[in-house]
Amino acid sequence: MKPSIDLSELYKPHPRQVLFHSSPERGRLFGGAIRGGKTMAGVAEGIQLSLEYPGNVGIMARQNLPAFKRTVMVELEKYLDVLMYTNPPVITQHHSTDHYIQFYNGSRIWYTGLGDDTRGLASQMGTTIGWFFIDQVEECSEMHFNNLLGRLSLNLPKIKLKYFLTANPMPGWVKMRFIESHPDDFIYIPSLPKDNPYLPENYEAELRAIYPEEIVKAWLDGNWDAMEGGNFLFKYNDLKKAINRELDITEGIKWAGQDIAREGDDSSVFTAREGNRVIYSDAWGKTDLMETTGLIQLKIDKFGIEPERVNLDAVALGAGVYDRLKELKVNVNAVIAGGVPKDTEHYVDTRAEMYDNLRKLFEAGTISIPDDQDLMAQLSSIRFKIASDKKLRIISKEEMKRTYHLKSPDRADALALAFYEPRIYTPEIRWL
Repeated sequence: MKPSIDLSELYKPHPRQVLFHSSPERGRLFGGAIRGGKTMAGVAEGIQLSLEYPGNVGIMARQNLPAFKRTVMVELEKYLDVLMYTNPPVITQHHSTDHYIQFYNGSRIWYTGLGDDTRGLASQMGTTIGWFFIDQVEECSEMHFNNLLGRLSLNLPKIKLKYFLTANPMPGWVKMRFIESHPDDFIYIPSLPKDNPYLPENYEAELRAIYPEEIVKAWLDGNWDAMEGGNFLFKYNDLKKAINRELDITEGIKWAGQDIAREGDDSSVFTAREGNRVIYSDAWGKTDLMETTGLIQLKIDKFGIEPERVNLDAVALGAGVYDRLKELKVNVNAVIAGGVPKDTEHYVDTRAEMYDNLRKLFEAGTISIPDDQDLMAQLSSIRFKIASDKKLRIISKEEMKRTYHLKSPDRADALALAFYEPRIYTPEIRWL
C-alpha cells in the first residue's frame, strides 16, 4: 500500500523558495545571504526527489559532520519524526551509524561531512547518484564539488539529475564559478532575510547593529563583492568551522582571560579554556572594583585554574582590579595590550601578538569555541594594519568605536587573552 503523504504542515515555502523548487535547471545555487531559508529548502527538495523517483539515490553534505548535525540534520529530523510513523512508513529506516535514510520506495539519502570523512563513507556510497545537496558550499573545496558532480549519472526512468547548493557571499571558487561565470543549465536564486517572512520582526535590525558594514552588505544585502577588502584578521569560514569543533585532545592545562569593562555599555568578560577548547565564558556589565575582583576570584576557584594562568587586562580600570587581586595573594598575569610583545620583530604590541596567535589557531583548525553570536560578530570585526616598520597592528577598541561605530570587542579580547601564554620570567638561581 502506497502511503498518503501531506508535507504542508512541515514546510510552507515562501516565494523565493517556491522559485528555487520550480526552477527546471540542472544546477541551482540558493541564498546569497543568511537566514533566507536556504537549508530548509535544500532538505525539502531532497525529500521530494526521493519520493518522486523510486530508487533515487542522493547525498546531503556540509564541510564537516558536526556542522551538518547542527543545521541540516535539524531540518531532516522534522521529516523523520513524521515520515517514520505514517501507516505504512514513508521512511523505513534511519541508520545513524552508516549515515543513510531509507524510503519505502527504495530511494535512499546518504549524508556526510565532505572534509572530515575519515571513514571513507563518501567513497562507499556507490558510483552513481541522482542528486546531491551541499549546504554552505563556500566552506567546501571545489574538488569535493567536482567529485560529486562526476557521480551524477543514475539511470532511472524519466529521472531529472539535479544538484543544488546553498552559500553565503564569500570570495573564492563559488563566486568565480557560479556568480561571475554564469554556467549553462544553472540558476542562481538570491534569497535575503527580508524574503523570509518567518523570521522575528527585529532579526535584521539586530544583526545590522552588531556586525561591521562589510559583513552586513554581504550577509543581509547579498553583496558578493563586499568581503573582498576590509583588512579583517579572521576568515569567517575559519570561525564557523571552530564552533563546537571536536578536538582530538580533549583535556589539557586550564587558562583564562579576563577583559575589564571600561565605560558605557562595555562588558567585563571571563573566558576559560581547557587545552584549546573553550569551556566557559561569562559577561557582565560595569561593576565596581571590589565586586569585579570578587567575581573573578569565584570563577578562578570554580574552574580550578591556577592564578598564574589567568591573563587579566590590566589597562585603565583593569589596573585597579589587578592591584586588588595581588593584595589578596591572587597572583594573576597583568597583560598590557599596548605593551612590548614577546616577538618584537613582527608585532607592534602585545595586542597584535595575542590576536595573531589566535588567528593561527583558527586557520590550523585547532581551536573549539562556543556557538556565541556576539563572539562571532566581534571576531569578524577585528581589523589589522601593517605599520610603517612592517609590523602587525590591530585596530584599537577606540578606533573601532569611533571609525566603524562598533561596540567594544570584549568577548573577543577575553578569548585572545585566554589563549595567550605570556613569557614567564624565572630568576636564575646561583649556588655560591
